[in-house]
Amino acid sequence: MRAALHLSIRRTVLPWLAGLAALVLAPAAPAAPVAPTRQPAPARAPAAPVPAGPASSGPASPASASSTPASAASGLGLDGAWQLAKAHDPTYQAALSERDAGQANRALGRAPLLPQISASIGRNKTTGTLESPSSSGGVVSTDLDYIARTNQIQLSQSLFDWSKIAGMRQGNARADYSLALFDTKARDTATRLVSRYLQTLLSRQNVTLAENRLAADEQNIDIARRRYQGGEGTVTDVEEATSRRDLSRADLIQARDALVVARRELQEMTGAPVLAIHDLAPDFRPRPLDPPALEAWLARAQAANADVQAGQQSLRVADREVDKAFGGHLPTVGGVAYRSVNQSDSISTLNQESYLTAAGVQISVPIFSGGQTQAQVRQARHNRDQTGHQLEATREKVAVDTTRQYQGVVSGAERIAALETAVNTSAQALEAMRKSYIGGTRSITDILDAQDQLYKAQRDLIQARLQYVNARIGLDAVAGALDDAAIAAAARTWFGSAAVPLD
Repeated sequence: MRAALHLSIRRTVLPWLAGLAALVLAPAAPAAPVAPTRQPAPARAPAAPVPAGPASSGPASPASASSTPASAASGLGLDGAWQLAKAHDPTYQAALSERDAGQANRALGRAPLLPQISASIGRNKTTGTLESPSSSGGVVSTDLDYIARTNQIQLSQSLFDWSKIAGMRQGNARADYSLALFDTKARDTATRLVSRYLQTLLSRQNVTLAENRLAADEQNIDIARRRYQGGEGTVTDVEEATSRRDLSRADLIQARDALVVARRELQEMTGAPVLAIHDLAPDFRPRPLDPPALEAWLARAQAANADVQAGQQSLRVADREVDKAFGGHLPTVGGVAYRSVNQSDSISTLNQESYLTAAGVQISVPIFSGGQTQAQVRQARHNRDQTGHQLEATREKVAVDTTRQYQGVVSGAERIAALETAVNTSAQALEAMRKSYIGGTRSITDILDAQDQLYKAQRDLIQARLQYVNARIGLDAVAGALDDAAIAAAARTWFGSAAVPLD
């Protein structure tokens, strides 16, 4: 038993209604089959203006035509949309900049332990009068007008400073944290892209179903009106069919509005207008999980989930902060060497030059800082404990998310099978209702209800398949396995090459 994704009311309803119309009009002269008449469709809401952005500057997937902006003929695949999102999505670009900025923490943490060299040049102009006693007991005045020159270069090297050592380790931890944080944001961008891509496809399929439903309702009105004019129907049938047609028209307007919004949200990430996207594969079938057990997926998530890894690196940063604060209790040892050249640096050395070279070791022993160091250590330890508790909360949340996505995949496969059966049985029920209507035992209302039931089953089947794909990709994301290869594999597995135009 197999139900194609594009099973539509147009294919199941209209042929039977055309046949029914032929039976109703049997007394008339033979004529060509009546084609479904459709009222002029309501005007679509104008699409939001879209800038003609440049093509993706990022690397394209090898041998993949969907990695570039697609035309209406070829369509934009899921993997191609992801490549465009990496090149154009503002949130992803901000995450890249944040990651690169975080890598500077390695150099910032290492810098205090490396030699520090500084040079200074000083020039001071002195003017005035120098009064000094003479040998005769008087005062001798001398005019002063000279420039004092000071040139100095200094080298300092930390030999032991526990706070600086801990700072270097913390810098590495901060850099690793920035990498882990980028992984979380890249994953969030990927899942957001997948969600918007699937929502756009669902919105387009809803428009198609709504258009087919409206066409079928128009046909129902035509049949009910002809039966009434022939004395076999009632005006109630005509009014009921007209009422359903009006509701279908309202649903179509709503579906088109949803498509405009979904398309604009997808374009916001891809950076270019999306004319068509790939449909689900015609032979769509849920695939068994590998590994099949929930416990294996939970273990994967705890080991590789980006949120857990970011929490672990954050705990490392907090632990190094404790070491930095504790370093305030320990002595520091440093080496200092300098060379200075001074000329007329004071009145007593007027018109004299001095050359000084010195090297030595400085030892600083902290004795009492008013309790500041102890308070900093206590504060750092409490912050570390808080970070540890947050990590445990993250682990629990990841376990819940993994279970949710796993159940979405497992139950989603079962729901798809049930809805495929429901589509077939609804189509059979609609066929039986038509035969009963021809026989005079059913009214047009019964046909309309059966038609609505088939429409709902088809819509739910499309939605269930897309939800299954979203849950399957989400399970990879929460397990830390959602990357370019995984998205490309999902595009090959769940989507075909047929393009669905979005206009």
